Amino acid sequence: MLDLENVGAVKAHLSRRWSLWWRLKLSVGFRFYWLIALFAFSGGSLFADEPQSEWSVATYNVRNYLSQNRLVRGKWKEDYPKPEEEKQVVREIILEARPDFLALQEIGSDGHLRELQADLAKEGLHYKNRAILEASDPTRRVAALWNSENRYRVHEHDDLEVKYFGEREGVKRGLLEIEFFDKSGAFSIFILHLKSKYTTREDDPLSAKRRVLEARAVRDRILERYPDPHTARFFVVGDFNDTPDSAAIRAFEKRGKRKICNRIPALDVSGTIWTHFYRKGGLYSCVDYLMRSEGWVGLENAEARILSHPNFYVGSDHRLLLVEVPYLK
Repeated sequence: MLDLENVGAVKAHLSRRWSLWWRLKLSVGFRFYWLIALFAFSGGSLFADEPQSEWSVATYNVRNYLSQNRLVRGKWKEDYPKPEEEKQVVREIILEARPDFLALQEIGSDGHLRELQADLAKEGLHYKNRAILEASDPTRRVAALWNSENRYRVHEHDDLEVKYFGEREGVKRGLLEIEFFDKSGAFSIFILHLKSKYTTREDDPLSAKRRVLEARAVRDRILERYPDPHTARFFVVGDFNDTPDSAAIRAFEKRGKRKICNRIPALDVSGTIWTHFYRKGGLYSCVDYLMRSEGWVGLENAEARILSHPNFYVGSDHRLLLVEVPYLK
């Protein structure tokens, strides 16, 4: 005969165990999902703040990121900003690279630099610091955006001059230097944009003489800042507007027998080295560089990437170069 009193006791016992099991399951489940959410909001660094092991440097000529007279969708516009579809591609390329330090050429003004900085922040890439150089060129400037825990100092070398056919003239875009201080001392990133090949002078085809003079003036200033390239740490980056075999590039590589800089080799995913496309002439060329000082220990085997984007030309006629180096702290 069934003992109803015992059955009731068993049912009560099972009910308590079932209740405890569900409460445990719900508690564990809630904590699990809470941990996932917290992990996501913390940027994936919930359990440990892994120290940064690499620091990336990029250079990018963003082609007339400024207001000027231009042809827009078949219509002539005066004093018109860089079209939004062009700026969008520029941002896509920068967002793909996500460099810690971004050297820029052909920025119009600090207002244009602030705009780019704000637009990148809206898309998740926040740069705390910026700098721009006012030099002889009233239209196009060199600039930088960066993040770093290191102390820094901005040096605006806007006083560089060349003697060009008997006349003293300023180096058009000057030389912008960001000097950082880490536990090993000081290191600098120099940003330049040498004279383009456009010229109206028949006695200086493609502005080759002018560009070499600018290159030597910039190089000499760098040597004033860092007299011994064999022990110094610096980068020279930007749009050099000349090919690897040119006198302008050789000016940075050595002065006499004294070695100064080494070009960091850069390739795209297909193994090509071109950084600029001159559409009118159908010419691909290598004119943008990341250079390092001769004696920078640890960067002897550094290699750079040239970012490939299917619509790169919409944003600029140049491509972005990126190198990753050991974290400098």
